[in-house]
Amino acid sequence: MAAARLLSSARIARPSVVSRTAAQSRGYSSAASSGGANWPLLLSVAGVTGIGAYAYLQYNPSVKKEVEAKIKGAEAEKAAAERTAAGVSAFVKDTWIPFTLEKIEKYNHNANIYHFSFGEEGKDKISGGEVASVVLLRSLEGPDQIKDEKGKPIISYVLFKGPLQKFKYEPNSFEKGLCIAGGSGITPMWQLINHSLSIPEDKTKWTLIYANVSEADILLRKEFDALAQKYPGRLDIKYVLDKGPWGWKGETGYVTADLIKKAFPKNEGENVRAFVCGPPGQMKAISGEKEGMKQGELSGALKDLGYTSNEVFKY
Repeated sequence: MAAARLLSSARIARPSVVSRTAAQSRGYSSAASSGGANWPLLLSVAGVTGIGAYAYLQYNPSVKKEVEAKIKGAEAEKAAAERTAAGVSAFVKDTWIPFTLEKIEKYNHNANIYHFSFGEEGKDKISGGEVASVVLLRSLEGPDQIKDEKGKPIISYVLFKGPLQKFKYEPNSFEKGLCIAGGSGITPMWQLINHSLSIPEDKTKWTLIYANVSEADILLRKEFDALAQKYPGRLDIKYVLDKGPWGWKGETGYVTADLIKKAFPKNEGENVRAFVCGPPGQMKAISGEKEGMKQGELSGALKDLGYTSNEVFKY
């Protein structure tokens, strides 16, 4: 199974997601990744108070009967979807719900936008969820699959289950937040930062360190830059590239302890939280990798800088 991430609008009947078709092997960190980094990305460019997701895509025809049975059951259970203050969610936490892939369009040099529909009966529903939540996805092969420009079959519909909350954000629960992301690891950071800045009474200040191989790989750059301009003094962004182009004014190289300390000075006794999401090489060097669904032991640059396990959350 391949893993991917999703960010979907909280109020949209036809969600759009971006899928990165290929990713470079660089770990965006102080230690190069030992393995490949062909991890796809599903990321919304339309949502503003979205939900994040790890997607599990199954291309096994043997599960077709099982999935079709679940679809029939899901249709019957849609009426039981939880009602939120904003409306009725299109998701059911414990049931697979089918959404149809309607079209695909180009996003950038290595990513596409995938448009899904909730269907006619779901046009007035919302995606629901809280920051930061996950949903599970699965898909299967079939004769009605949409094909890419080379005729290669891709998913025609996806089954969604969730949302399941990963990290519950509380306004003003810490003074400063540090988000360190690599590649598609930007997904949960968009959730946290955008949500926090949209709350008038929330005074939390944020620093984002976002690493990519090239400038063209930076996702949601316009959206993040717009937030920084709209909320001066509350969001500072440091873009880091493997090798910057001529005239690049941002950081280059790996995300190291020195770079983190420079971008996000941490004073003794200060109430801060650090969030990390990226490829395995980056996670290992910055915070230590997760142990399955558990946070795992804290190590790497953040531990060297004096952070405790209570101050670091790994996606």
